[in-house]
Amino acid sequence: MAGPSIYYWSWMKRPDVKTENGLIIKGDEIEPYHPGEHQKELLNAVQGIYDDKTAIEFVKQWGMLGFAQSAPEVEERSNQIIGAVEFTYATRKKDNQDIDFKSVHQEVLQFFNPNGGFNLTPIGEPISDIVRFAQWVRCLSEVKRLLNLYQEDFTAAAYEAKEWINNLSPEWYKVLVKVNIKILQEQYGPSHTEPGFYKYILDIILHGSQRSFSHRSERGVWIQLRTSPINNGTPTGQPIIQFDGLFRFIEYLLLVEGGPSPKRCADPKCRQLFFPTKADQEYCPPPLGVKRSRCENRHGQWMRRNGIQKPKIKKEAK
Repeated sequence: MAGPSIYYWSWMKRPDVKTENGLIIKGDEIEPYHPGEHQKELLNAVQGIYDDKTAIEFVKQWGMLGFAQSAPEVEERSNQIIGAVEFTYATRKKDNQDIDFKSVHQEVLQFFNPNGGFNLTPIGEPISDIVRFAQWVRCLSEVKRLLNLYQEDFTAAAYEAKEWINNLSPEWYKVLVKVNIKILQEQYGPSHTEPGFYKYILDIILHGSQRSFSHRSERGVWIQLRTSPINNGTPTGQPIIQFDGLFRFIEYLLLVEGGPSPKRCADPKCRQLFFPTKADQEYCPPPLGVKRSRCENRHGQWMRRNGIQKPKIKKEAK
């Protein structure tokens, strides 16, 4: 039997989103797509979120990240409503008020959602949460890149890992590493001055993120059997991995073994991380609607002005 697939999970693009009071609010227009068919493009798009403008551009192209729809958030709101209903009903019964449970339930729902209905999801996603998530993605991408570099050039990786970890802000060190570096040095032992110590910290960051993602309190990923009729050779009953939001799908891509690997742009004026869509890709991908990478153009012009020829990549003999 084939293993679970991520390619049939669908999400909605939101081309008509708007902003209000620091929130991105989805409009009526939707366009379904399968994120599993655009894994590297999605990761590259998240890497480019830095502010309100880039956050809005991302949502228009790829959809809401879905924080408010996450399983823990939905369950917490549901528990708040249940608690409010039970408390209100018990209080009024204690005061001998003539009230029934159904009317109390409707009253509480009206309080939580004045517009009526049972859709208790917040009206929008805070732009600040989207920007912060993008920063987390950039950090995890760098961890993955450095761990890959350890396999290719241990010395270079040790130097870059030390520089990166020592330059983390206190806030992000607390989020990613969590443990004081002096405690880690004691755990690692006298050899903490050796290059391998910083790989140890990178492993802690990656494994800690994987544990958080997998914790049962999240409940954001589940297996569903595909029940549609046979289509394009795919049998009915194929297991599909489902996600409670686009943010969870992106986390999965970063944390699953064998997921896409990032590299650093070859343009010295850029040096940002990106996920190559081709094996020989050396520069950041071009923006949406542009055919050629701006980083490649800029670096190529610089080399031509300085009389530098780009080295040719030798093709392997067949």
